Amino acid sequence: MEKYKIVITDNLNGNCDIEKKILSSIDADVRIYKELVGSALIEAVEDADALLVDMAEMNADVIKSMKKCKVISRYGAGYDNVDTEAAAEAGIKVTIVPDYCIHEVAEHAFALLLSFERNIAQRAKAVGEGRWRDVPSPKIKRIHGSVLGIIGYGRTGQALKSMAEGFGFSRVLVHSRGLKPGDKIDESVYAVSLETLLKESDYISLHLPLNDDTKYFINNESFEIMKDDSVLINTARGAVINETHLEKALQTGMIRGAAIDVMEHEPPKGNCNLAKLENIIVTDHRAYYSENSIELLKEKCAFNALSVLKYGSAEHEV
Repeated sequence: MEKYKIVITDNLNGNCDIEKKILSSIDADVRIYKELVGSALIEAVEDADALLVDMAEMNADVIKSMKKCKVISRYGAGYDNVDTEAAAEAGIKVTIVPDYCIHEVAEHAFALLLSFERNIAQRAKAVGEGRWRDVPSPKIKRIHGSVLGIIGYGRTGQALKSMAEGFGFSRVLVHSRGLKPGDKIDESVYAVSLETLLKESDYISLHLPLNDDTKYFINNESFEIMKDDSVLINTARGAVINETHLEKALQTGMIRGAAIDVMEHEPPKGNCNLAKLENIIVTDHRAYYSENSIELLKEKCAFNALSVLKYGSAEHEV
């Protein structure tokens, strides 16, 4: 029997020893690339049986070029870089890894909240420059007694809520597609309408997937409802926020600040005016990362491809 050809389109996380070990059980020919785009991507995948994909753009043209592919296995929980309709038409399964970095993302979201509120990044930078207590103190609020809003109450939203329990929030408000406003989750956690959450929360953390329903979910209308001293946190996907509207909201004082790990275009194009504002923290899409999470991601992504090739299905199909 001819060997399966499996292509890793864009290896962004070190060596692929884990993937190769798992796929060796089917004696696969694993081809590893650092980055594939355009015609080079099409040429590399056209005769592949399976793809392991990170950020490569799997659009309709690429998918239609593939003659025998059975599965596109995505390194990650999202799949906005894969045209799932084109894949379905071609009979190609799309798989994801929804549960590999739950605690890392929640930890990063909380770290952004704390870093913003306590002015950590600016003060650490000043000390490194030989300055001591000469950074103007922005408005700093006590977290204890404040209200935390969580939009999206899946695995990471729930993990964030658990982490928040020791910080003395007076309430945690949750808005999620699967919950009805008025549902009491526990003694201090309540499901509410989006408007109520935006209006009453001091900190708002986003944990939404990116799709047609959630693109620019947070926009001018949202900022008009939010408190003018609220802080917005995003470790989900950049495009769930309209960044032009966010920049305006930060410049005009519609909200107090923001702390984000993701942007609509990564890396940002040209001079990123948003990141230059003093009332925002921007990190470089690393909330998912720990050595533990990457090992788990590699294992599960490879197992998804293996499962489809051997058995015709996988646990986490889109």
